[in-house]
Amino acid sequence: MAEMKLSELAKLVDGELSTDTDCVIRGVASLDTAGAEEVSFLSNSRYIKQVPTSKAGAVIVPMDYPTDIQGPVLIRCKDSYFAFRQAMVAIKGFRQPEFEGIDNRAVIHPSAKLGEGVKVAPLATISRDAIIGSGCVIYPGVYVGPDCRIGQDCTLYPNVTLYDGTILGNRVTVHAGASIGHDGFGFATYKGRHEKIPQAGWVELHDDVEIGACCAVDRATMGPTVVGEGSKFSNLIAIGHGTKLGKHCLLVAQTGIAGSTTIGDYCVFGGQSGVCGHINIGNGVRVSAQAGIVGNVADGQEIGGSPAMPLSHTRRVWMTSSRLPKMRDEIRTLHAQVDELRAELAKLRDQAKGKN
Repeated sequence: MAEMKLSELAKLVDGELSTDTDCVIRGVASLDTAGAEEVSFLSNSRYIKQVPTSKAGAVIVPMDYPTDIQGPVLIRCKDSYFAFRQAMVAIKGFRQPEFEGIDNRAVIHPSAKLGEGVKVAPLATISRDAIIGSGCVIYPGVYVGPDCRIGQDCTLYPNVTLYDGTILGNRVTVHAGASIGHDGFGFATYKGRHEKIPQAGWVELHDDVEIGACCAVDRATMGPTVVGEGSKFSNLIAIGHGTKLGKHCLLVAQTGIAGSTTIGDYCVFGGQSGVCGHINIGNGVRVSAQAGIVGNVADGQEIGGSPAMPLSHTRRVWMTSSRLPKMRDEIRTLHAQVDELRAELAKLRDQAKGKN
């Protein structure tokens, strides 16, 4: 963990200090727990009331934060959340492996090629003809299958599995327990039996992709399954065979994408959302949690519900659903009133007939 003067930190995050001070910052913490030697941040306006009472040495805030509120020293930034990220990198840094070099307990095939500075932990396995670029870190229990190609500065955390032929770009991170390139779900049903189709494709994770823990990315039947540059997965994500995911997409935990789906760039999928196979989803699509997508989606749409609908309509459906018990009671009351009116009307008709 590093430490720095507050003026240095403000310069680093391209921020403006609300007052001249050179206190030392040694940590980063939330608004309600930060102390005098820690910096905190505000990026969500719902927490604005916590800023004046925070005991932080400084708080990173947006440029439009009110000037008439008393409280801790402020660092005003154009993007307070990104500035917080920069502060975290400078002060806390990223996780570093506890091992150096190539451990003699790792199993490395003689035909495998490892670049300069590669770190391989005990009990990792690197198979024949695998190529691993410089600066990569291979944690314990990792399996790199035959003919895998891994770019520079990649990190494979414990028990990651890369099946044969998997391709990783540069700066790819795969977290613990993820499986990349296993067989896709391909079977032909014939005479009551599900006969396996050989999965002859492969998986490509492009530059700067990050895969969460226990995710599963299927290899294609033919050709590649692709996760585009800069896309980030939370944990427990399943990607079906032959899917093409665009650049800089975000997938939250338990999202599932069925096979042969094409997804554009800069899409966001909320937790437990699901996409059926063989459809096209455009660029910049935002999908709410637990949504179920069953058809093509045009660029820039915001959708939710199952089956997924435009989010504005989905909200109306959700609001109506919450009122269903009351509406049911009201309908029962209306039915009873209608029955009474019908009975009264029948009496009046009978009386009218008697007079005639």
